[in-house]
Amino acid sequence: MMTDEKYSLLLMRDDCRVRRLRVSPLALRLLTISLVLLPLLAAFGVWAGFSFWQANRALVNQNQSLDRELKEARVELERLSNLESLLRNSDPEELRALLGSAALASPPAPAPAAPGDANGAGDGVVPGQVAGQASADASGTNGAGARVPDAASQAVAAAVADSPGEAREPLSTGEARVDNVAVRHGSGKRLRINFDLTNPDPKKQLTGQAVLSVQAADGRILPLKVDPDTIRFQISRFKKMVTSAPLPEGLAPADVQTLVVELEAEGRIIYREQYPVPAPEK
Repeated sequence: MMTDEKYSLLLMRDDCRVRRLRVSPLALRLLTISLVLLPLLAAFGVWAGFSFWQANRALVNQNQSLDRELKEARVELERLSNLESLLRNSDPEELRALLGSAALASPPAPAPAAPGDANGAGDGVVPGQVAGQASADASGTNGAGARVPDAASQAVAAAVADSPGEAREPLSTGEARVDNVAVRHGSGKRLRINFDLTNPDPKKQLTGQAVLSVQAADGRILPLKVDPDTIRFQISRFKKMVTSAPLPEGLAPADVQTLVVELEAEGRIIYREQYPVPAPEK
């Protein structure tokens, strides 16, 4: 009967006795194989970790992109909700003012004007009227509610400040932005006013009210009496402001020069700018 063969390992030191360790061939083979496999397993682990890290980074970037799209969708939903609420609660006159400002904000289509467009009736604004107003602006007359660029607004404000009266300097703290201001004369010596109010910081809700005034030809600043519900705002991003107000007593429509728009929040003025008011249609 044969005995199992084993290898003897002698562990010797100069000042100690000899130690003998018997190892079977199978154990020696397993030890050799493990010494070869361990570096391979370590390399595989490094490769797998790097691959999983790249996949995780891609998922993080995709999550950030989806988060940005979700915020933009929420902003758009808030804009549409404000517009829907405005359309439901507005009377026909305010609705025509809103649609008229939208027509003024967009460039007119290059279509030939009909002969009757210049003498058309109604408060709405048609492309032919927009083209006529643009030509009137080029010849030195005022447009019908078109938005004035920032540089032009500053020039108008500077000219008003140099004139006698109670002219007020432009002011902007950056907490709110006013765009697409449209002003026009309505029936019964009333002014139709609408503009876009934007909150640049969606993380902070903007709450306050608008204060509207007009500057007369003699330089006086006269406040406008408007419905308080139409000038209050509590927004996180955007709101369409539409209101109307009668002219101050004793002020003729032809004497109105500019509209002063002020935004008041937390008991202080955060925005002030003047916008030219077009002459009343004859």
